[in-house]
Amino acid sequence: MSIQIAFHHERPISPAAILSLCNQQAAADARTIAQTELMLQEGLTVGVWADQQLIGFSRAVTVGRLCAYIKEVVVDKRYPQTRIGQKLINHLLKELKQVEIIHLLCARDLLTDRGTDVRKDTGTWLFQHKKASDLSSPA
Repeated sequence: MSIQIAFHHERPISPAAILSLCNQQAAADARTIAQTELMLQEGLTVGVWADQQLIGFSRAVTVGRLCAYIKEVVVDKRYPQTRIGQKLINHLLKELKQVEIIHLLCARDLLTDRGTDVRKDTGTWLFQHKKASDLSSPA
């Protein structure tokens, strides 16, 4: 099995494939194809494929270089214990290296082995790049 990770602008991600992955999740939303197409045009979306099948995706929305939000990390249920979620986040974090603060809306277990400061902050996980470590942290 060949695994490939790429951004939507490098390898287009099918809206139907995203909806199929989302429908596997217990908390699947009622997103339409049109809404998914719009989502792919905004922000930064990364996918992971096993051969030709999309088996995971994640997306980030940025506010310039000030902050970003990693909004979704969705992995096909047939691929447990493969660290695909962590690979997706790592791929986004590399691309977001100029962003000082990144809010991660995902499970804590996806944030291991970061080599960065991660802490619980108002219901989300907050990631700060080492270069921003001199920022004062919120109370």
